[in-house]
Amino acid sequence: MAHPLTGVHPHPAASGAVSPAWRWVLVGWITAFFVGIDLFIVAPLLPSIGDDLGMAPASLAILVSAFGLAYAVTCPVLGYVAERIGARKVLCLGLASLGAANLYTAMAPDLHHLLASRWLAGMAAASTTPMVYALAAERSRPERRGSSLALVNSGLVLALVGGAPLGLLLGQVSGWRDVFAALGVLFIVMLPVHLATWRFSRHAAAPVAPSGDCAGQLGVGVRILVCTGLWSASVYAAYTLLGTAIREEFGASTGVVAAALAAFGIGATAGGLAGGKLADRWGSRRFVRLSLVAMCVCLTLTGLTFPAGGLPTLAAALFLIALASYGFFPALQSYASAAMPARRKMILGFMSSALYLGIAAGSSAGAAIYSASGYRMVLAASTATALLGLLVSAQLRQRLDQ
Repeated sequence: MAHPLTGVHPHPAASGAVSPAWRWVLVGWITAFFVGIDLFIVAPLLPSIGDDLGMAPASLAILVSAFGLAYAVTCPVLGYVAERIGARKVLCLGLASLGAANLYTAMAPDLHHLLASRWLAGMAAASTTPMVYALAAERSRPERRGSSLALVNSGLVLALVGGAPLGLLLGQVSGWRDVFAALGVLFIVMLPVHLATWRFSRHAAAPVAPSGDCAGQLGVGVRILVCTGLWSASVYAAYTLLGTAIREEFGASTGVVAAALAAFGIGATAGGLAGGKLADRWGSRRFVRLSLVAMCVCLTLTGLTFPAGGLPTLAAALFLIALASYGFFPALQSYASAAMPARRKMILGFMSSALYLGIAAGSSAGAAIYSASGYRMVLAASTATALLGLLVSAQLRQRLDQ
């Protein structure tokens, strides 16, 4: 029977090989988590790095940007390479390179070497997470694809939430060089695990011939990427300045700020996991739009009640914003995997790139708006961005031959 979205007939021999298994879901989750930690752990370690190098922490912020920029630039290229040599090979090469790059960071004697090591780490990370997504999408049954991708993606979400406090804790227990050395060893140790986990991935699905409708495929791909970028810009414009806004508006202590961020993190984790299941049940295309509608509603209500509603109201609102938002990405990944099966590795690589570019753009724009007009205007801008994403998502077609 042809797939309702793509019209592609699955290979009969593949039907027994694509069911989700706890092993590759767990390995994928762990990989996404530690790649996320590798990015998010740098910021809280900047004071320790600055003390060691005799530099101001603010002057080292470029180390965070270098990783993210290298990741965003490299993802599409490696998606193209993976289409030719296979996602498994690119993933394993990336793990080895990521391990070496982190060991280089641990031994870097000055800022120039640190910058080079973080750029190399970003390039290596671009060969890991998108490839894990591609392999997970390939292994999953179509009716379980959203759930599987949501489970793997929850590792990255938890890294976002836990990266900063984990970095502060590890920085106090041991030096920052030990943290990166441990990450480097960890990625190298994971290499044989991945080699064993994905060794049968080439049998998971039959080759899919590229669609003859190149213009249609390009149009769908562009809409998917624009949706990804607008969603991530909307979410992270509001999230990046959240702690600052709580401290300045309410005079809250560090513990209260951490509790508010934890509410957001719990909502993000629950939303991502629930969103994957609902996308499988209701259809990924429909759920993408529902998620954006819910985001617009929650952001609007939060803007109307901030700061008059007080901290308890804000914490509840943050939970709801994250709950509504974080099912979007695995649902859109599921849609992209089904809509462009012949270019799955490339589109998922481009989506990871668009995600990081959206984070960078949203964070920068949110900071500028906050400085000029306060956090309510940041929430208004996030709402408008999510609305634009909703308008673009309405153009995603159910069938590519329509």
